Amino acid sequence: MKNNLIATVLLGLAVSTAVSTGAFAQQSNAPQEPPPKAAKPTPPRLSFAERIKQYLIRVGGTVDESKSTPDMIVSNSANLRGGKVTIVVVNDHRRNLLGFYVYNFGSLKNATNKQEVYKYLLEANDSITIGSFFVDSDEDVGYKYLVSGGQTISQAAFEMAYITMAAVARERKPEIRKMIGVSSEKEDKPPDVKKAVEEKPPVNREP
Repeated sequence: MKNNLIATVLLGLAVSTAVSTGAFAQQSNAPQEPPPKAAKPTPPRLSFAERIKQYLIRVGGTVDESKSTPDMIVSNSANLRGGKVTIVVVNDHRRNLLGFYVYNFGSLKNATNKQEVYKYLLEANDSITIGSFFVDSDEDVGYKYLVSGGQTISQAAFEMAYITMAAVARERKPEIRKMIGVSSEKEDKPPDVKKAVEEKPPVNREP
C-alpha cells in the first residue's frame, strides 16, 4: 500500500514537471516582437537664403553677403570663359515664385536705335532655352527666369537654370551692350540689383 502511494506521488510529480516544461518551451519558441524603431529626428527646415546658398556652393557660385537679404541672394557665377555673371535669386512670396534675374546689360534711355535693340531681344527670346530678355519701366535691359513653387525647387533644377542663364548672359551681353553703345569703361561697374526686389518684378515690353 505504501509503495503504491509513493508511486502515485512520483507519477504525479513527473506529469506536472512535463506539463510545466512543455509550457515553458512553448513560451520560449513563441515569436518575439521586434522592439519599436526609434523615430528619426526631423532635420531642421532650411530658410530660403540657407538653401540657395547651399545650392550655390555645389554649382560653384559665390554669394555677395553685403547685398543679399533673407529673400534675395546676390550671387556671382564661377569665373569661366567670358567672365563672371551676377545672378540675383529672389523669393517672391506673393506669387509663390522663384525668380532669377540678370542685369547690367545697359539702358535704352539714351539709345537712338531702340527698335533695333527690341528686335534683337525678341529674336534672342525665340532661340534661348529658358528665361527671357525684357526692358523694364526704367528702360534697363534685363534677363529673367521665373520658377513656379520656388520653395520646392530641387538642386538639379536650380543648377540647370543657374548654369544656363549664366551661359546665355555671357553670350548675349557683349552684343547687347555694343548695340546700346555702352562704353568699355563702364563694363566693370557693379550691376544694379534694386529692380529684383521691387514689389512688382519687371515685365516684358513689346517694341
